Amino acid sequence: MTATRLEPTPEGIATAADCVLDGGVIVAPSDTNLALTLDPWNEAAIERAFRIKNREPTDPLTLFIRDPDDWREWATTDRPAAIDALVEAFWPGPLNIVLPKTDAVPDRVVAGGETVALGCLSNPTWRRLAAAVDQPLCMTSANLTGQADDQLVDLDLAVEQVGDRVDYVLKGGAQGTTQSSTIVDLGSAEPTILRRGDITAANLDSVVDGFRFDFD
Repeated sequence: MTATRLEPTPEGIATAADCVLDGGVIVAPSDTNLALTLDPWNEAAIERAFRIKNREPTDPLTLFIRDPDDWREWATTDRPAAIDALVEAFWPGPLNIVLPKTDAVPDRVVAGGETVALGCLSNPTWRRLAAAVDQPLCMTSANLTGQADDQLVDLDLAVEQVGDRVDYVLKGGAQGTTQSSTIVDLGSAEPTILRRGDITAANLDSVVDGFRFDFD
């Protein structure tokens, strides 16, 4: 049976938030794909999200925060000025930043690793959901593994592939607001672009003094 679709009204947002905080897994909008959305501190919800996707539960997840300035709670760096410049220029928006994690990050989110990928989304529905849960969220695209390559996961595709496996589908954007998020690694010696997206190397270089971004 396909999950109930929630409109992005105050009532719908509250229902979605309560479900996540109770350990549920929902589909919610992001700046790109619709995504499985869950509580980072609930390991059962994380394991369930991987089962929903038919994916081995060995990969780290991205931690999405609502307030850009909160990145210091979840990550550490010897380049704070560079991170602040990127955050000021591109958050909220389609940029994920990989940094050494702090002890505040749940170990299961990073799959035992020492770095965490942080994001801060601009999608209005997501931001209202994040305010309602009043904590970071984990997200991973709402599709079966290997069955949505090179395309955005919109509402129809998410419902078709995982709609009968989640608790709710929160509407709020057909395909998000961008084509692809950019992922940068600032946890290593050289700043590296791990995935090319709407934010280009030139965009990144233009706001950070002292080094250039290379492609992995």
